[in-house]
Amino acid sequence: MKAFAIDELGQPGSVHDLPVPEPAEGQVRIRIAAAGLNPFDNAVVQGYLKDRMEHRFPLVPGMDASGTVEALGEGVESWAVGDEVFGSVGKRYLGEGTLAELTTMAAGTVARKPASVDHTAAAAIPVAGVTALVMADPLELSEGHVVLANGGTGGVGSYFVQIAARRGARVLAVCRGENADYARRLGAAEAFDYTADDVAEAVRSRFPDGIDAIADMHGDAENVARLAELIRSGGHVASAVGAADADALRERGIEGRNVNGMVTRASLDQLAGMLERGEIVTPEVATFSLDDVERALAAVATGHARGKIVVTMG
Repeated sequence: MKAFAIDELGQPGSVHDLPVPEPAEGQVRIRIAAAGLNPFDNAVVQGYLKDRMEHRFPLVPGMDASGTVEALGEGVESWAVGDEVFGSVGKRYLGEGTLAELTTMAAGTVARKPASVDHTAAAAIPVAGVTALVMADPLELSEGHVVLANGGTGGVGSYFVQIAARRGARVLAVCRGENADYARRLGAAEAFDYTADDVAEAVRSRFPDGIDAIADMHGDAENVARLAELIRSGGHVASAVGAADADALRERGIEGRNVNGMVTRASLDQLAGMLERGEIVTPEVATFSLDDVERALAAVATGHARGKIVVTMG
């Protein structure tokens, strides 16, 4: 099978001919139609996780995919050959990822793909969509709450802005100026250009009585701490990038949490249902071929990609 793989961390990869993987117990083999990329994938190929997880070489990156079940591992009864599914690989090691024509995935971290959602859109969902969903809950958003979405037009942000707006929150998206209209289409009430403005001062001027919450998809601890000065006592901060200092925030009467979007079938089903009912829409998606993965990963690495980046196998 064809797969994009790297032979050494931090070095360019290429399309390899690799053996077809066999599903282990509790796994399914998927013929991949599309694979979604996330910042995590760039971190893997750059070697940032070399001391945190087992790596298997040649290393095929990629966590998310949509495709068709082709084979079942022992003990799998919830899926049948021919089922169209989407999800994440669900493995405790790296190297047998989704940037390939075929891969194995845990049976419990995939869900049925709705007929109304194409494979490219489905591949854009798992990690980003689930992370956004997990972020929204601890922020306790409700009608009229004001929430600042830091990184509101990236992969996670594109889902979060929609979910928060759907819950009645007034969403303030922090993004580049050229993405402001996109943020508003997602449901943001206002957009703040971090390349042109001091965001903290701009928001303080606009909301002198403070805001209720911050959803951080793109900041560092120092930036998030400064933005958190805008939050009223009793407010909340959730960070998808580990930038919330829970102890320091607690001293100011603010609840802070760093979230991890653990993909499960239930969370995927929830997001698929929201798409089917029109409660959210697929973010803007840029597609690349398997031969062009290096360029796709470079786009992810900039930290400025709008919406999602998906590699298609067709």
